Amino acid sequence: MRHSVGDEHRASNRARAARAVFRASSRGVRIYLSFSLNCLLGIALFMSVACAFYISPVHYLMDGQFSLLMDEALIHEWTPNMIRYQVPRGHGDIFVNDGYPWQIRIIRGRLLYVYPWGSPLLSLPAVAVFNADGFKIAPHRSRYKYSWSNELRMQILITTAICALTIWVAYIASDYFLPFGWSLTVALAAALGTPIWSSASRSLWPQAWSVLLMMIAILILLSGSIRPFILGTVLAWSCLTRPTLIPQVAAITLYMLVTYDHRFLWRYIAGGLCSAIPVCALMFLFTGGLFSVAYPLVLFDFPHEFWLRLYGLLLSPSRGLLVFSPVFLIPVYLVIRYWKVLPERCLAVLALAAIGMHFLVLSSYSCWWAGAYGPRLMLEVVPWFVLLAILGIRAFVEDRSLSFMPRLLITSVAAFTLAISIATNAPGALVRNAGGWRSVDQDHLDVLWDWHDPQFLCWIRRSEK
Repeated sequence: MRHSVGDEHRASNRARAARAVFRASSRGVRIYLSFSLNCLLGIALFMSVACAFYISPVHYLMDGQFSLLMDEALIHEWTPNMIRYQVPRGHGDIFVNDGYPWQIRIIRGRLLYVYPWGSPLLSLPAVAVFNADGFKIAPHRSRYKYSWSNELRMQILITTAICALTIWVAYIASDYFLPFGWSLTVALAAALGTPIWSSASRSLWPQAWSVLLMMIAILILLSGSIRPFILGTVLAWSCLTRPTLIPQVAAITLYMLVTYDHRFLWRYIAGGLCSAIPVCALMFLFTGGLFSVAYPLVLFDFPHEFWLRLYGLLLSPSRGLLVFSPVFLIPVYLVIRYWKVLPERCLAVLALAAIGMHFLVLSSYSCWWAGAYGPRLMLEVVPWFVLLAILGIRAFVEDRSLSFMPRLLITSVAAFTLAISIATNAPGALVRNAGGWRSVDQDHLDVLWDWHDPQFLCWIRRSEK
């Protein structure tokens, strides 16, 4: 029996179609397995970092104290007014507001939290879950008596989750541009070699939420799939947690205006306003201010002592960013070295502008030195240095003209600065006297310049004493 030419042609087409389906299926399986592996590795990273943050022994209550009590008041009393609760009162350095601690104040007859309300509002769902399980800061059975130990335990759980999630987002952002090994390195460097470990994960500072939100915004910008409404919402909440981020958000807005279609900009602005207007209106109704009554403009006195403060923010032995995290020099070097071939150069310009503006704001702030350990006020630049690291390492990895020895030298210097960064940040999380190593206030700023007793050597001083 003979087959016609048409039959052979159809059989050949069916065979090619079958091979194409097989290749497509194999490719789909590989993509699925790769995606599943990345998810598993991301979960493992999140759990590992969360465990490290949680078991680090140093935890304390600072500016975020009473923020979760405000959440309980909102949940059970439908008001941010905490006047019904039995909070501590006394005399001394911390009881500065009519006998109340510095974090709360009587305003218009109400006892209110004075720092920005973005952080407590974002923590509200977690507090609701804890309360539903019977875990409360001021239980009804104790006649609403405030328990600082309960708030500390609740803050430890919340900050651990926030900071671990920040590192996971940094890993996901790195994975868009870098191989797995480099992505993991960038994430772990952000986790252990920056103030995220020594400050943000130690207490529910407002920066804990703001760093996470800014890291999410950078992930959206890197992903190449811009969701303007979501991006605007994320950035609005970052300003509601830390008003000092407003200049950075303005820079991102300018980037959006220059880079994307105007239709994107309107959705971006709408997302921001939908979050900002209700929260600012609520704060204005209760406190008379849009963001916070804890940051009066008189604290910003540019250009008084501007250069001295800038030097302190960079190189003070107890507050200098480059003293506690010299690893930040590596992404700056890589970005400068590979500027002409740098991927997403516009994002690098945005990162450098955001970092510069944050230095400008803090150098104009009379309390630039504030914080329990190290450069806590510089936390907001960590996501931008992560972005620079991603772009710089991508160019470094793709540089085929670099011989073995220069590549080894750069990698060795990076590893050395990372080791120093981990060593200088570790006392903030591991040594209990790190925060109170010496008295720091407006009358004792000389200790910030003392290289004979820097804060990162507090563990040695403790052994000597």
